[in-house]
Amino acid sequence: MNYHQLQTAELQPPPDFSSVAQQFQKQPAKLHLLHGHSGVFTVGLIIGSASQQPIAVIDGATRFNSYTLSKVAAYLGIPAKALLHRTHVTRSFTAFQTEAAITTKLPSFLATHQCRIVVILGLLDTYYDEQVKPYECLKSLQRIVNTLKELVKQNIHVLIADIEVADPPKGKENLFKLVKDAADDVAILEINENGFRLKGENNYGTKQRYIHARHR
Repeated sequence: MNYHQLQTAELQPPPDFSSVAQQFQKQPAKLHLLHGHSGVFTVGLIIGSASQQPIAVIDGATRFNSYTLSKVAAYLGIPAKALLHRTHVTRSFTAFQTEAAITTKLPSFLATHQCRIVVILGLLDTYYDEQVKPYECLKSLQRIVNTLKELVKQNIHVLIADIEVADPPKGKENLFKLVKDAADDVAILEINENGFRLKGENNYGTKQRYIHARHR
């Protein structure tokens, strides 16, 4: 199954996402990182949506659209309108907008809404722009990480869905590591001809456990 198929094909009956979704109902909350195959963006939405709770989505990689959300709804067997109603999306197209969305807009939104789950799609995408200097990236991302950790302390779960680029711009080789080291829980998405699975790992890359097996 490739990413295009994951996005547009008729999805097979889903694996049991209940145990993953339950992590977003447990306390204390955690900062989660999902990386690996580019399907992490869709799977991140599936995991957040499977919680059956309102979610705040920060889309920094232009991965969110109503068509994808309708597919997620069908995949989970829930009404698309209901899912759309409880999904609150903010898009960012520059690193400055990404930081503002997370450090300013997001805390304000969460303070006035009953929303305890945040999904961030492509946190690092805008930071690989050559116009953003490496030192600016590091400072900005540290402010973002600090904000996310404060949200976690308020028992708000945060899921970052992103990919580790193979050849990052010079001076930005450690951006992904910064995010990964900050995460409390890390999982990698693997996809093969049989479907996909999430595999847990710690911050040093040692596999700890399988979270989910393949498609049934």
